[in-house]
Amino acid sequence: MSKKVLIPYFLAGSGHFAIAQAIEYYLRESGKDLEIRFLEPGEEFKDKRLNDFFKQAWKLILKMRKAPREILFGIDKAVPSLSSFINEQYLRTAIFKGMGFLAGYRPDLIISTHWGCTQLFNEARKKMEMDIPLFSVFTELAGGHKLINCGADLYFVMTDEALEDLMRFDIPKEKIKRVNFIVRPQFECNKLSRKEARDRLNLPDSAFVLLFSMGGEGIGPAFQYINRFLQIFPEGKMLSLTGRNEKLTNEIKKKYQDEGISVFPYRDDVEVLVAASDVLAGKCGGSFSTEAIKTRSPFIITQIGAPNERPNMKYIIKHNYGWYTSSPRKFARILEQIHSDRSCLESVKRNLDNVPEENGASEIASYIISIIL
Repeated sequence: MSKKVLIPYFLAGSGHFAIAQAIEYYLRESGKDLEIRFLEPGEEFKDKRLNDFFKQAWKLILKMRKAPREILFGIDKAVPSLSSFINEQYLRTAIFKGMGFLAGYRPDLIISTHWGCTQLFNEARKKMEMDIPLFSVFTELAGGHKLINCGADLYFVMTDEALEDLMRFDIPKEKIKRVNFIVRPQFECNKLSRKEARDRLNLPDSAFVLLFSMGGEGIGPAFQYINRFLQIFPEGKMLSLTGRNEKLTNEIKKKYQDEGISVFPYRDDVEVLVAASDVLAGKCGGSFSTEAIKTRSPFIITQIGAPNERPNMKYIIKHNYGWYTSSPRKFARILEQIHSDRSCLESVKRNLDNVPEENGASEIASYIISIIL
């Protein structure tokens, strides 16, 4: 009989699902007799409170100005009991739905890519008195908050910094397992050369190409950064990723239709755009930051979407994998530096050459198989 692996996630941005997809791929590649089930609780449980708290609230946070965002996230540090109480209220009905799901599906193991899903199924399994191994993947490069301690039997992290940070939230070291950086397998299987990727996108081989990402929700400043790029690299090409923001997609297309700006809404083949680019730029979400590192792409961080992404920026800077520009003016300075001396890119790439090859998702899949088979 097949062993059942449940992979719950929230579609808040794109990173949590990307990591879920990567783990699922390597589990299937193992050739073992497994039944793998994705679950997005907000959608499948038809739970408005879950959607409001974990998904819609995330979009609102991204749209906030910096000060309100910092205050909101500061509540967790200042009054952790309050944030825990609020979280429990929004999970209350979903936990009962989770109990019903576990009773019917009866998974042999749960591997969650969002702390909210981990907490939901931890409470559900406890109330059902079901002895199901529950693992959680921390999807940022560092940082965390009190709610990260969400009841998992084991936490997977991608960096030493993340391991140390999770221990600060009272997670024992023996419950944390360090793995390599996690990216979707498309970034590693059948890799495209820069020329192949540019041919596919109809881009000239000699052009300077920058991939500018505004995250899965396509929220954040865009036009000033695009204008600065065109000033410094008038013959360059920018690939602009606008996520699920249809309005922004149409506005950029209309404003820059005769210039070197190509606009791409949410898509699954980002690896082609990355392979075609000389430099990545944009929001430093966990998934995009990890993709920059694993593909050895210099990364200009232009936006910290929410305070929980700030540690990602600090990690990139600490290891000399890129730059942080807090304004369009500073963004232009970095572009001017690259324009006048491309050797600064080679210096960053040399640092990135030390990144391990193995995909952390492969390590997680192997560990899961060792537990349930």
